Amino acid sequence: MKLTKLIHAPDPEINQSAITVRLTKFLLELRKKKLAKEFIGDDEHSVHLGLENFDRVADELSAGVELSWEDRKRINSCAGKIAGRRKEASGLAHLTTQEIQRLKPLMTGVRLVAPETVHWVDEVVSALHEEMPWMAPATQEVWYALRYSATNGDPIRLPPLLLSGSPGIGKSVWARRLSELLHIPRCEIDASIGGVGFSVTGVERGWSSAQPGRPLETILQHQVGNPLVVVDEICKSQSATTEKGANHSFADSLLNLLEPATSVAWACPFFRTRIDMSHIS
Repeated sequence: MKLTKLIHAPDPEINQSAITVRLTKFLLELRKKKLAKEFIGDDEHSVHLGLENFDRVADELSAGVELSWEDRKRINSCAGKIAGRRKEASGLAHLTTQEIQRLKPLMTGVRLVAPETVHWVDEVVSALHEEMPWMAPATQEVWYALRYSATNGDPIRLPPLLLSGSPGIGKSVWARRLSELLHIPRCEIDASIGGVGFSVTGVERGWSSAQPGRPLETILQHQVGNPLVVVDEICKSQSATTEKGANHSFADSLLNLLEPATSVAWACPFFRTRIDMSHIS
């Protein structure tokens, strides 16, 4: 199992409560040692007291160290400033704390499912072919891609496949079964519903229906960076033009994820940050 960061930004530790606790602990420790130094002294009569004795005396005196209301006010103020600066440094200052926490797995690392061995690949493909032998051309393409990944030790990533055939032959069922055999999550998008690609890219912030796209939702839900995206009825996808002349088409939305140069730093309209979506199939 491999881990990879999908957002290349510093992890903003914006838990103000945790920062407050650390600052409080630091100040108490500082004052405890200062009190012990004043109690022991630093003249010739206290030279025989070593460092261990100093720490012991400091611990014994710690009960007498208290923080005033003014101290706690200053600590809270400093913690707030530190959290704010870290948020700005990450480039995610436009997001709420809850949204940043939601994206945090993408900054620390998500799993990339990889084929176990070449033999495992052969068994998976054989099982798929045995269940749906009439899908042999598509199964063969998947077999080549999986063996390549297994040989090179790479995560599972299949090339874009366009399945064309009569209705009811099991194109979508084949794709679902493939994800089950490979143990990778999948999301299904019906291109005939809505049809302008918002289900792929998401809806931009500022709209009442703003939300991330389905592929990104799948990654966030399962914390797996290489899910399988199944697009149904792509031939029925549409395009729409707004009153201001802006054009939205399903093909353009999908192209940003299919093209390697753009998918590696894909601009999410909802979170307004660049995310590596190049691992999805």
